[in-house]
Amino acid sequence: MATQVFISYRRADGFYPALLLYRELIAANYSVFFDIKSIRMGKFPDIIKQNIEECTDFILIVSPSTFSERIFDDNDWVRKEIRLALSLNKNIITVFINTTIPETLPEDIDKIRYFNGIQQLDPNLISENYKRLFKDFMISHPQIKPSPFVNRRCSAYDVNFGDEFGRLQIQSRNSLNSDLSVLKKVNAGGVVLDVGCAFGVVTLSRFDSDNYTRVIGIDKDNDSVAYACEHTPEKFDFAVMDVEASDFRDQLSALMQSKNIESFDVIFISLVLHHLRDPYAALRKLRRFLSHDGVIIVRGSDDGTKIAYPDEQALLPTIISKTLQAHNVSDRLHGRKIYDWLKQSGFANVKMYSFMRDTSSLDLDEREDLFRESFSYRINYFHKQLKLEPYTEENFHAFEEMETLLALFENEFMKETFWYAEYDYIGVGYKK
Repeated sequence: MATQVFISYRRADGFYPALLLYRELIAANYSVFFDIKSIRMGKFPDIIKQNIEECTDFILIVSPSTFSERIFDDNDWVRKEIRLALSLNKNIITVFINTTIPETLPEDIDKIRYFNGIQQLDPNLISENYKRLFKDFMISHPQIKPSPFVNRRCSAYDVNFGDEFGRLQIQSRNSLNSDLSVLKKVNAGGVVLDVGCAFGVVTLSRFDSDNYTRVIGIDKDNDSVAYACEHTPEKFDFAVMDVEASDFRDQLSALMQSKNIESFDVIFISLVLHHLRDPYAALRKLRRFLSHDGVIIVRGSDDGTKIAYPDEQALLPTIISKTLQAHNVSDRLHGRKIYDWLKQSGFANVKMYSFMRDTSSLDLDEREDLFRESFSYRINYFHKQLKLEPYTEENFHAFEEMETLLALFENEFMKETFWYAEYDYIGVGYKK
């Protein structure tokens, strides 16, 4: 999808209004490039250039520092962005935050002084002014209506944030029997692709047997793939790759060719699809690489099926509700969607398996591990937002509230008389 709107700003004092504007545009179903939200991997200069070339509207947040002395540096990024937008004759819109454009500018961007925009816009009133921005200044093109298949909220999950390495090791152990049971049921073997392998902990523990002749693990995070590569037996390979990247098919095809792999007999996806914008599109891409008789296995979870008793303070539903309200939270209700994801993406003979895990037979250490796996990460959504906007009272209170709720719930969770249960959901489908 081509970028419709590119937001250019100076981080020193333009970030907050740029972020507010980004949220309004996304809420109105515009496709928006905003660097801190849009750049996940790749070369920064190339990504910036490509997205300015593809945009229809170039919005420049003009804050007091935008045209400071830095603008006279030929390598200044704001200057580079303006220069490219001018050279491409983009529809440029200036949004002024308590300042104006000076009369003296470098020659290559001097024309920016003659573009109209919204004057003296209070950054706190963007939500009241964005409709005027659309009506009066932006190109008249239809807004994109979101597909019911698309998660418009891009997950803020970061495998390197907090103690995810330790938590993922616990998660791998706790779901091992579920995965091995399904792999045995479908008589899986041959060449494997593990999508979203992270540190390779799950990959190595599921596919180390002689049933599997070659195993490829892919993940978009450089650091976790680097770790996996350092702990790799001979038949395992790990590579940095993003299933939602526009050139994913070319990247995977090249990797397969280099390893003399024609197709995969097993595609394994564990707790990944709920982080993607469009799980259906990702599954359709992957289906092309599955052998004729190959099997795809998708594991997920669902906050809607977690139960606890006694929970007199209703801590569990409150924590779940607060999590669902977090900024850019992943799809926490995705377990119920796996069947539809597979069917709608062209897979045949789709079957679902569920595996309950509960605290009834767990000792204290095992209870602590289960709590850590299923709840400790939830504070990360609020912590990241607080770091992004540290002076916002709303973010501080949200973080503090979740921290308190988790501490109270953990105290209940450790009691021998407290019962908790959750399910792993695993969907299986075939290409033919």
